[in-house]
This record gives sequence, C-alpha cells and structure tokens, in this order.
Amino acid sequence: MKKAYNEIWVENIGNQSIIENWHEQKLLSEEQFDAAQKEFPVGFHRSNIFVKIGLFIFTNIVTSASIGFISIFLAALVSESTAAFSIISLIYGGVSFYFLEFFIKKNNLYRSGADNALLYAMIGSLIAFFILLPNINLPVWAYYFIILIILLPALIRYADPLVAIGVYLTWIALWFIIVTKFPIGKLILPFVIMIVSAASYFFIQFWKKTENSSYYTDCQDIIKILTLATFYLGGNYYVVREGNAMLNDLSNSIQIAFTPLFYFFTAAIPVFYIVRGLQKHDRKFLIVGMLALAFSIFTYRHYFSILPLEWASTIGGAILVLLSILAIRALKTPKYRLTYEPHRKNKFQNLEAFIVNQAIQQPNQPDKMQFGEGNFGGGGTGSGY
Repeated sequence: MKKAYNEIWVENIGNQSIIENWHEQKLLSEEQFDAAQKEFPVGFHRSNIFVKIGLFIFTNIVTSASIGFISIFLAALVSESTAAFSIISLIYGGVSFYFLEFFIKKNNLYRSGADNALLYAMIGSLIAFFILLPNINLPVWAYYFIILIILLPALIRYADPLVAIGVYLTWIALWFIIVTKFPIGKLILPFVIMIVSAASYFFIQFWKKTENSSYYTDCQDIIKILTLATFYLGGNYYVVREGNAMLNDLSNSIQIAFTPLFYFFTAAIPVFYIVRGLQKHDRKFLIVGMLALAFSIFTYRHYFSILPLEWASTIGGAILVLLSILAIRALKTPKYRLTYEPHRKNKFQNLEAFIVNQAIQQPNQPDKMQFGEGNFGGGGTGSGY
C-alpha cells in the first residue's frame, strides 16, 4: 500500500534531529550545520505543540458540526430506521477520508493535528458503520476482527502512533475474547498473552530489519513497548490472581494454579528487562523494566505487607535517592558505554520552560511612573507630568 506522506521528508526529519544534536555538541560548525540542513530538506508544514493541539481541537469541532449538519437532512430516516445511523457514519467516514488526503497533498501536513483528527474521525466512522448495521448479530470476537481490519490499512498508510496502539490492543483483546470462550481458556490465558506478546515482539524486530526507512519507526517503537508491557503483565502474579477472580465472578481473589511460576515471572521479568536494557543500551527495555520492578514491589506489598506504607515509602525513596547519587557519580566518567551525560537535547525542553515560566509567580514590580502633582497647562506639553 502506498504511503500517504512523503517518505523522504519523514526520513529527513530524523536526519535533521541528528544534525541538530551534533551541532549542539559542537561537532559541526555553523557552516557545516547550515549545509547539512539544506542537504536534508523537510517540506512538511511544521508547527509547535500548542498549534497542533489547537488544530486538533478546531478540526474536531468542525467535523462534529458537519456531521450534525448532515444529520439534519437525514433526520427523518434516523427516526425511522437504525440503518440511517450506519449510513451517516459511512458518509462521514468517506468525507473525512477525502479531506484527509486532500489536505495532506495540498498543505503538506504531517501529524499537524488537523490530519490526526481527520484520520481518527474516519476510523471511528467506519467502525461505527459496521457496529450499527441492523439485523447483524456477530459474535464479539468478529467485531474485534473487523476493527483490526480497519486499523491495519490506516497504520500501513499513515503510520500514526495512536493507530499503532489501537492495532496492538485490539490484537491482544481479540486473543483474550477467543481464548476465554473455551473452558480451559481461563486457565491458560496468562500463557497465551505472554506467547502472543513474545511473538508480536519478534515480528516487530523482523519488521524493523526488513523496513529500510524510518517511516514506521515511531509505530514500531510503541508496539515494542506494549509487547514488553503485556508480556510482563501476562505473568504478573497480581494481575493473574485478580484477573482470575474477575473472570470467575469471585468476590475475593483466591490462590491460583502455578503460583510459584507466576512469583518467578513477577520477580524475574523486570530484572531481565533492566539487564537487557543496560547490555544493549536500549532505553525501552530499561524504562519498562523499572516500571515493571515498581509494580512487582507493589504486588509483593499487596499480599505480604511487612512495614506500614509511610515507612516503606520513606525507606524506598531513600534507597532510590542513594542509588541515583551513586550512579551519577560513577557514570560521570563513561563506563561500559554508559554515561550520566544526556545523549541528545530534550525535545520538550521548550514546553517545560513555558510551563515553569507560567507556574512561577513573578514578583510585583513597583510602578516607576508616579502620576500626580503635574502641570496641565499647555495641553500636556509641560516638563512635569
């Protein structure tokens, strides 16, 4: 399927980010920096995060008003048949698709807020079209399968990160619905989720190797993070035990089968993620591993609370601060290809500066211009005021 955005420009966005990082590290002179910027041009309409949010909200308002306008003419049909809702959704989806393609080609939009809103409106309308079709009672898993079929082409063509999240969560939910249909499904569900997550991870790794451009890099990274998260949650003792109680309509959770195995998963998977992240210098593994470790500690405290929460939080915080200080001091000099120094500029630092500037109250400045006791004669042309 043909990609909606200019693939070379998308590639150059990443190249320009690397160039800016090198320039900030004084690896490129001003002349080299300007020449490199011209070597990798980007023709997309690019704006800051506030403009993107504004365009997203404005486009949603316009599209909502347009669907209301269309509904006025079809009000009679809507009142007589539920199929009219489905027809309106299909028309709305088609109109959203037309304007999405039109604005991308005419205005060179790329994740500008307006194209995101039109994309989500199109996907939502197509999903509503199938759900609202009358006299069609499909099983629940079939609707998830339809949603997956709608999302996959949108992901391939537009490479939107939020669509990538929708694809993976729908994929996991589809397996959840299918497995729990069988009597043994509730017993093997955690293992199925872990197997599907692992298979999805290896598929993403294979996709990365076969895809030469960076068009899908954001989507691949997001799905990779989700696979790591669902693999851990599938083996977490708390999730499995409380999920088992919910699926079996139990008021209180009870001990589950394979308890030692899930204890092992809960403790071992976060450690594996952290070690793997440090070995391969992969921040995704490292960050997910640290979050998983925190959730594993919560899991242990939920069933085996030793200290009061206040004491546990204080001691845990002190240990983390101490470890952070030791790590910072140790890595001021790079070791094992690890360093405390930031690798590249924080792309959100301008947003952070704006938020901090708004949050800090500026002291009231004294008014230097003192009025009164002046001369009014001469229409204000006197020396006093």
